[in-house]
Order: sequence, then C-alpha cells, then structure tokens
Amino acid sequence: MRLLLLVVLGLAVGCSDQAGDRGQRPEGTGIVEGSAPEAPSPTSAEPAQPALPPDVAEALKRANAEVPPPPPGDDQARVALQLIARNHPEQAEPVARALLTAYPNEPRSAFVLALSLHKQKRYSDAVPLFEQALAGAAATDAEQRSQRFPEHAHVAHFLGWARYYAGDLDGARGAFTSHVAVLPTAGDSWYGIALVEIDEDQVDAAAAALERAMTCLPEAERVEETRSRDRGKILARQGDLALRADRTQDAVELYRRALRAWPDHYEVWAKVARCYDRLGDAPAADRARVEELNARERMGRIVDAPKGTQP
Repeated sequence: MRLLLLVVLGLAVGCSDQAGDRGQRPEGTGIVEGSAPEAPSPTSAEPAQPALPPDVAEALKRANAEVPPPPPGDDQARVALQLIARNHPEQAEPVARALLTAYPNEPRSAFVLALSLHKQKRYSDAVPLFEQALAGAAATDAEQRSQRFPEHAHVAHFLGWARYYAGDLDGARGAFTSHVAVLPTAGDSWYGIALVEIDEDQVDAAAAALERAMTCLPEAERVEETRSRDRGKILARQGDLALRADRTQDAVELYRRALRAWPDHYEVWAKVARCYDRLGDAPAADRARVEELNARERMGRIVDAPKGTQP
C-alpha cells in the first residue's frame, strides 16, 4: 500500500507541475495550423522554408497548445496528500474536510478525506467516502476524470483495504478484484485478495493470488537474496498456508526465506519459534524468540507479553 500511496502523491505533484509550467511556456508563434505560408516577396533574399515533417509539426502543435487548468482545489489536495505521505494524516484531515466543503461535488475531494481517515485507521469512516469517490469518478467522462481526478484508478485499491479492516471480506474482495481488472500488475491488491481468501479458508485461491502478487514485484526484488519487504510478506503468507496444511518444515523454510528478505518482521520470527516448538527443537525455538525480541527492538515494538507470543 505504501507504493500506491507514493504513486498517488506523484500524480498530485505532477498535476501541479503541469499547471505551474504554464506561465513559463513560450508564446505562440502566431501561425495558424493548416494555413498556407505567405509567398516570399520576389525581392526577398531569404530562401523559401521547406515544409515541416508531419511528426515535427504535431510536436510543435502540442508544445504550443494551452495547458489545461489544474483540478479544482488542487493546492489543498496536494497539501493533504503530502501530509499523508509524511505520516501526518491527522493534520491532513482538516485540510481535506475544507476541500470537501469547498468542492462537495468533486470525487477527488471525497477521496482525499477518505485517505486521511484510512491512514488514521478509521476504516469504517473512510469506506463511504471512498465509495463516494468511486461512484463520482465512474459518473465522470474519461477526459474530465483524468484531468480533475488523476488518482481515480487507485480508489478501488484503498477501498478494498478499508473494507477489509472494517471486516467486510466480500466487499474487500470485490474492490481488490475491480482494481486488478483495471491494473493487473497491482501486486498489493493481489495480496489483499490472498488475505481475504486466507481468512475464508480458500487455500487454493489464496495460493494463486500470492503467486500473482509475487510476479508483480519488480524484477530486482524477486531475486532471492535481495532485501524486499513486499517479497518477505508474500513468503510469510505462503508459509502460513504450508503450516495450515501441516507441512511444518516447508513452513519453516518459507518463513526463513521471508526473514532473509525482511529481517525485521518480528511476527515471522515468532512463527518460526512456534514451528520449532512443534518440531521439538527447543534450542532453535529459543534462538528464534531472541531474534523476535531483537526485531521488536529495532522496530520500536517492545511489548510486555512473553517473547514468542502472538503480537
């Protein structure tokens, strides 16, 4: 989900940059497209200019075209999205609420407020606003939607997670599925589908979704010894499926691979310890619990519960 949030922020900033460049564009040449050039004066010493190739003419036309205006409330939206990206959603919320008050009919306004609530883990409050943004985007023609709501393609992704954490598994599956139908390489939505299927004990469907999520990772992150938090969490869930099927040794190997990808995943260290308990290897279980505590310290997640218990 972090990757999608960065994409959303990038869209917002890009939208602003385009508008900001408007004042720096060169003035038009005054040439009317399609008009014939004036014939040179018989006494002119300048040679006649050759006709421009079509692709060059088209490029000049685009360069001299008027830049479309920024989306309504773009400045406020960018401020809110930047605060969210910097992990200050509580500060983004009042900005987003002011945006929605000023532009209540703009689906982007509802989306920005929903995202600020979502990042505060107020999922039930965020769901209707994401739904409002999704419905508003669907009711807008494609050209207007791209200009006024550049983040529209990712609304279903965030709606899926909000529904999931609010306990609506069917709704989450539907939102994630609609997102990957539009963006088949949206790995985090495939991962979301896998979690829904795991929660509903649909093991085969969960395994298939995890495989799809893995294929969506950048090629560099799929290399076994490369550090990748996303690959680590996929491998950890594959380990969960192995453990559910009583393949404890396979689960340990998958968990170990997950930890090589992301050593700070303290929950996985706890699972490794329980696997070794099941296998009767007490020294290995104790070592895993020590690693769990070390990872918790690195992540600032020290708890009072006994080491190795479920976080």
